[in-house]
Amino acid sequence: MSAAPAPMRLAAAGAAILWSATTAQAGDCGERTFPNTLAIDEPSVNDEISLPTLTYLAKNADGARELDAAFNWTKAVTENLGVSIGGGKAWLKPGGNGWGNLDTAVKYSFFCDPSHEFMAALGADVNWANTGTPGFSNPFSTYTPLLDIGKGFGDLPTSLDVLRPLAVTAEFGVAIPSEGHTTSIVVDRLGDRSLGVALNPTVINAGFAVQYSLPYLSASVGRVDAPDVVKHLILITEFSFQIPVGNLPRGAKGATGTIQPGIIYSADAWQLAVEAVIPANAASGRQVGVIGELHFFLDEMVPNSFLGRPLFRPPS
Repeated sequence: MSAAPAPMRLAAAGAAILWSATTAQAGDCGERTFPNTLAIDEPSVNDEISLPTLTYLAKNADGARELDAAFNWTKAVTENLGVSIGGGKAWLKPGGNGWGNLDTAVKYSFFCDPSHEFMAALGADVNWANTGTPGFSNPFSTYTPLLDIGKGFGDLPTSLDVLRPLAVTAEFGVAIPSEGHTTSIVVDRLGDRSLGVALNPTVINAGFAVQYSLPYLSASVGRVDAPDVVKHLILITEFSFQIPVGNLPRGAKGATGTIQPGIIYSADAWQLAVEAVIPANAASGRQVGVIGELHFFLDEMVPNSFLGRPLFRPPS
């Protein structure tokens, strides 16, 4: 799964599970493997862990320097059903440091068309109220139904071999707060106390990623005359947006988002990804940042252990 957002942002969450007559294959769909991405989630289910995911912003939307460190662990329950837990800490200057809310999710990869390298998954993600540091975590929970899809272009004719390593993944969700508003005690400069009320908006989270996989080019299209390290690279650009759509507080900043071009080094049991974080507008940040992640595929590293295989598997 992709990395948890910064603790001061509204976290994605939600619930939905669907059964399809066509079941998905965990991790792969036909000859296509969708890599773990950083801004959005991929449609596959694996035993995996992201540790660490580091984000550095020289100036965030509030003008502070920000460093985030996060983790996310996914455990496969069946070949198509997985659950995950994640969290992270932020360091702000000025602003101090603290932990964000704990985030849990469930995802069911319900469809795979191997010949067209098309996958789809539905999920349930909950961001839990008051499970982090006050001031860095939300005092309300958030629930978001999620849809993740992936499409590889390996089904293109051989005359278009140069395009066959391309793939696109996308995610769509609606983050719904558990409370329409929260109250708090506000202390002014003179020490006077008053009751403050903050509206908690409903937010659409949407994004997509465009990938060009040199491992796919080498394995499924044709020989690549390049050093071995190049054959493991995936070129990627991610687009992620958050759009408040209801219960908006006065003076709300409106839509925010990032554009994240980068590169992934994909090995058999792990991958290393680095992307730039380019704010889509002033409300999203004031300078370009960077995000990096070390990700381990436990089903490849320890396939015969609890950590690396589904809890329930159909009899062979």
